[in-house]
Amino acid sequence: MKFKALIAVVILSLATAARVHSFGVGAQLNFSTGELFAPGLALTISPSSMTHLAINWFLDFDKVNTIGLTFDIVPLNLPVTSFGAGTFNFTLGAGLFTNVVLTGDIGINAGLRVPIGFNVLLVHKTLEIYTHVAPSFGVHFLPDLSLSSKPSFPIALGARFWLLR
Repeated sequence: MKFKALIAVVILSLATAARVHSFGVGAQLNFSTGELFAPGLALTISPSSMTHLAINWFLDFDKVNTIGLTFDIVPLNLPVTSFGAGTFNFTLGAGLFTNVVLTGDIGINAGLRVPIGFNVLLVHKTLEIYTHVAPSFGVHFLPDLSLSSKPSFPIALGARFWLLR
């Protein structure tokens, strides 16, 4: 318990020293409909209310392990409705991704994505529940250089705790 408190103090101290106005951490569950992504889990880090970084671990049922990184800038966060102390918002952004396949033939792909989704901010905007679909188009660098044959539509469902907001 003391170690967790120490980590929280270090994160808050670094964020304050860097003049970060908001900082959030969370987890998300990834679903996929395409060749560029597989289902899996992600750790999310948000150094601001508009920038989100996800470190992904994709687990395919065919025993294909993939790690990936997504970076999104989400400037559009429009309130749809409010209820009690919470708000329901529409979100739209742009981002980048890269994935590395670790089993069989090593594979690397990267590309562009457009996250479109919704979020709910609760508990004085310290808890965020969100979902988005991110149409993505990419390039395979390994094992062969090629364009992805069709866009992928990864879907995420997650929660983020805002330590600073």
